[in-house]
Amino acid sequence: MTQESTKKKSAISRPDLLILATVFFCLVIVWRLFNIQVIRHDYFLALASGQQKIYEDLVPERGRIYIEDRFTKNLYPLAINKRLTLVYAIPQQVQDTGSTADKLAGILELPANEIEDKLNKEDDLYEPIKHRVTDDKVEEIKNLDLSGIRFQPEDWRYYPDGEFASHILGFVGYVEDEKRGRYGIEGYYNDLLAGKEGYLAMDKDAAGRLISMGDKSFAKAEDGTDLVLTVDRFIQFKVEQKIKEAVEKFGAQRGTVIIVNPHTGEVIALANFPNFNPNKYSEVEDAEVFSNSAVYSLYEPGSAFKPIIMTSALDLGLVSPNTVVEDSGSIKVDEFTIRNFDGGANGKVTMTQILEKSINIGMVQIAQKMGRERVYDYIDDFGFNELSGIDLDTETSSELEDYQLWSDADLATVSFGQGISVTPIQLVTATSAIANGGKLIQPHVVKKIVRSAGEEEVVASKETRQVISSSVAATTGAMMVSVVENGFGQPAKVPGYKIAGKTGTAQVPNKNGPGYDPSQKITSFIGFAPVEDPQFVMLVKLDNPGGDVWGASTAAPVFKEIAEEIFRYYQIPPSEEIKK
Repeated sequence: MTQESTKKKSAISRPDLLILATVFFCLVIVWRLFNIQVIRHDYFLALASGQQKIYEDLVPERGRIYIEDRFTKNLYPLAINKRLTLVYAIPQQVQDTGSTADKLAGILELPANEIEDKLNKEDDLYEPIKHRVTDDKVEEIKNLDLSGIRFQPEDWRYYPDGEFASHILGFVGYVEDEKRGRYGIEGYYNDLLAGKEGYLAMDKDAAGRLISMGDKSFAKAEDGTDLVLTVDRFIQFKVEQKIKEAVEKFGAQRGTVIIVNPHTGEVIALANFPNFNPNKYSEVEDAEVFSNSAVYSLYEPGSAFKPIIMTSALDLGLVSPNTVVEDSGSIKVDEFTIRNFDGGANGKVTMTQILEKSINIGMVQIAQKMGRERVYDYIDDFGFNELSGIDLDTETSSELEDYQLWSDADLATVSFGQGISVTPIQLVTATSAIANGGKLIQPHVVKKIVRSAGEEEVVASKETRQVISSSVAATTGAMMVSVVENGFGQPAKVPGYKIAGKTGTAQVPNKNGPGYDPSQKITSFIGFAPVEDPQFVMLVKLDNPGGDVWGASTAAPVFKEIAEEIFRYYQIPPSEEIKK
């Protein structure tokens, strides 16, 4: 090819390339405009709106929690809100990190090196230094005029009485960066307590100033609901004191007390020890402490369960208090030999004596008379196959195995409270049915709901069902009085008062296999008083107390001490002459 022809081809192609480049450039511009105005129209509109508007979230005030005085009706706050301050830094704006850290450390009571590490994060636009800083300390920091240090108001939950009623209350913490109630009342009623957030959106000018005549949208925040509890302040205080003393005295792993009004289901007191301070929940090392054993922990109740089976047999008409059976001290069931707790035999005994002396062999014979299906049905009717419905977070429930799958040994052991798991609140609710004439009443902790507008809603008692006849309930109550007057329940006796009760000493299943752990036991006492018109049902439970101890020697005396306080405080006169 000649040089001339090559030049000719090149000269012809240049305009073509220019035209193609121009067309391509125009297409890019058209596409860009189409993308902005059509495809991403909503995106850029929202972006422009954000540049021209100021948005502010309106945070509602969380509802408060109160206890009402029994006599004066005055309200005592258990959970309120405190306006404190978050001190934070914008590291890029801090001029002297070392000096700033030293000055803040003395006021905030934090290590200077930890603060300086945060201030040196130059790529971080927001670095929290300390939450819950009081007004006086904020003022002290402001007077230092430190560059890059900022302040942000924060509402924090505050519990004036610290550890008091901690397992009833729970606390307000964070769940995946969201502040919400956890455990207890705070968790169960979180939506009511939290209220509803609002917002404010207003136009601003290029300098960021509000435009008074601009568009404005507003939704008012709705403050949370206040709650008034059924709990009695005085009795709750005494219960916490007594269960702490008992746990420490007997070297128990933990202790629980529940007191309920059997006629209304109102919780008068509920306490576990160890407990915790909800103001300092983040300092608790063992999260298990937060769990409310009264409603969460499943355990085998042992002999404290015997009145439930005895009442069921009475209701069926299979036995009466004076029905006699032979206690030979042991009984062969399947491949097992079941014995009384002490290995002894009592000969001919009545139903009342079976409860007085806590005779396992007698209870096995009662269950065999009833049969699997009827034993199952009564246990189910007494509420042991369902949640009690108490208004506290994280309640759990036992689940009964179908009676058709029970062996003869299963039927036998259930009669004296082994091989069946219950929660303390389930046992209290079932025993309340014996105390109140046979009705299963749902327990509850909230008495009144007070909405932000001032409207009050009284929480009504809820009767679930009639489990046994009122006459049978009275008969069982009288038999349980005999346990306290003449049987193993005597350490719970308060002179002048008729107390119905039953001791319990139960084995603890092995965690990693069949059978029971010989090194552990649970002791308890459940009862109600005065039997003529019961004002309370109380369960005292101690987990794994040290030494060779029983429900009669550990839990029953605690029951007595608390019952004495209640009789005095409620001004309940004795029904019998007190012998001196």
